[in-house]
Amino acid sequence: VQSTGKMYKLFFLSAVLLISGSEAQLELWQDPICNTGGQKYKFYGSGNLNSAWNNKVSHVVAIEGNYILYQEPNFAGKALIVLEGDAVPMSSDWNDKLSSVKFLGNGCVKRGIDFAGADIKRIPNVPTMDGCMKYCNEEQRCKSVAHDVPNRNCWIKTGERGARVNIKAGVDSASKSCYQKKAQLRLEKCVHNDYDFAGADIGSVSAADIPSCVKSCQGLANCKSIAFSKGTCWRKDKRLGANPRAKTDVHSVEMICVESC
Repeated sequence: VQSTGKMYKLFFLSAVLLISGSEAQLELWQDPICNTGGQKYKFYGSGNLNSAWNNKVSHVVAIEGNYILYQEPNFAGKALIVLEGDAVPMSSDWNDKLSSVKFLGNGCVKRGIDFAGADIKRIPNVPTMDGCMKYCNEEQRCKSVAHDVPNRNCWIKTGERGARVNIKAGVDSASKSCYQKKAQLRLEKCVHNDYDFAGADIGSVSAADIPSCVKSCQGLANCKSIAFSKGTCWRKDKRLGANPRAKTDVHSVEMICVESC
């Protein structure tokens, strides 16, 4: 009987949360300050908290993904936005009141979230988030954007999350810093070190580094790859140049890799 009880307890704790996703990861703590001995469980996806955790959470940490927390089951009642990387101790009006969690997705784009206020300007007729972020990259003061998807409006902002974060259907938001980090990670996967996409040149320019070289290629309609070495950037009109080969201190990149991975 004792063994059966332990097995039942293990099963029960493993089923405390309704799991509906595999990538999202939210840590729930029953201690107001995490890592101080309170109980902790990892929540995946969206769903209601079981009785073991319903109205018993004092601290949340968004390890991966973006979320809306609710004080009532089935995503109802008062709501609180928690974005990836946030560690949030529950305030007095939230402590021991969390009942359900909605997963909004992973990554830099916060879908259904509006980084409101702190506007620099509105740019009309912008169909994509990538296009919106391009305007942000061109403005030194810009730290984030909000993209009004159905109306194709792009708002560039001075705040990392605008002035405040709201729930708003049809609006997606993103920070420049997250986009830049994501772009750097993509680029690192695409660089062929000590390899030269030789030939098929459409001109060369000076460049400080590989990202600068790639950016110069992105401004040319027929540029399909680059080779960079010691401050010089060769742009190419073929994906692998004309004669790809190993060569020390040359770094080559296919543009289709940078733009699709």
